[in-house]
Amino acid sequence: MVKAGSPGTKVGAEGALLDWLEGQIDWYDRKASKCQRAYKWAKATIILLALAVPVLAEYGEIPGFHDSRALLVAIAAGGILLLEGLQQINKWQENWILYRSTCEGLRAEERLFFHKAGPYDNLKAQDALKVLAERTGSLVTAEHTRWIEARHQKGEMTMG
Repeated sequence: MVKAGSPGTKVGAEGALLDWLEGQIDWYDRKASKCQRAYKWAKATIILLALAVPVLAEYGEIPGFHDSRALLVAIAAGGILLLEGLQQINKWQENWILYRSTCEGLRAEERLFFHKAGPYDNLKAQDALKVLAERTGSLVTAEHTRWIEARHQKGEMTMG
């Protein structure tokens, strides 16, 4: 999309709104990608560790170490436990989906606005800006509300 402030675009309220919108899209895109990578890495590692447990239990003897099989299995199991715990704390999967959904919603609004389609069809420029601000602000607010609710449901936020 055309960024505000580049040649041929308007400045002032429209430029500020479009700059804000681009910033939000970039932020949600980066955060969604980061959470997706973390989630997929953790899950792939968990699968590999889980596959290693029976192999280590059968063949994981280290010469000179007493009960090395049990130690290696315990290390693999501990790695699985650690990664599952980190997933529960950081909520990589939930945040990936939430951030990606918000990012794509913002992108859709941006496209509709620039193509004067959907709710922006037949609107004066100032009215279209107002609708864009309301709709994109609503998307970001809804995402924040879902984020807060998810943490309250898990008992992570305390009054204090």
